[in-house]
Amino acid sequence: MTRQKWKALFIRALRLYTLLVTLIIIMMMILGNLLDRDRVFSYDAFFSPLIYALIGTAATMITQSDKELSVRNLIIRKVISLLLIEGVIIFIALNADTIPTEKSWVIPCLALGIFAVFVLSHIILYFIDRKEAEKLNADLARFQEKQMNGSPIHDNKQPKISYEAKKTGKQGL
Repeated sequence: MTRQKWKALFIRALRLYTLLVTLIIIMMMILGNLLDRDRVFSYDAFFSPLIYALIGTAATMITQSDKELSVRNLIIRKVISLLLIEGVIIFIALNADTIPTEKSWVIPCLALGIFAVFVLSHIILYFIDRKEAEKLNADLARFQEKQMNGSPIHDNKQPKISYEAKKTGKQGL
């Protein structure tokens, strides 16, 4: 991959990571308040959303492709990514002492929360990407319009004509 592609991939991963941290914190707040209101956490709990978002970002980046995929292949990759994220986080939950997996509702709620964060993050990123595409298309249309009219590409200024030249109709140096 070229340096430009690495940079674009890094920016995309950072955007996804930040979005995932936010959505995971919101999900943890909602599920915690609804299902386990009396639980109190230490400061170590602040690391959980960061780690879970890193797992989600890594799984998404692993299943990404430089080639344009068919809709079928794209859906297959998204499902693999979701299953990978679900599997890793549920495995962590089952082995963590701080997550009460002995309660029957914890794993299904966790799986549903992961699914909700996955879907929401893809919807939000879709709208962000769509807005960027619209801006690029508008810029391209302006560029093509300038090319069709014979205008210089980078120079929006019209040459200045002196009062004398306007009056006589002659332009001089």
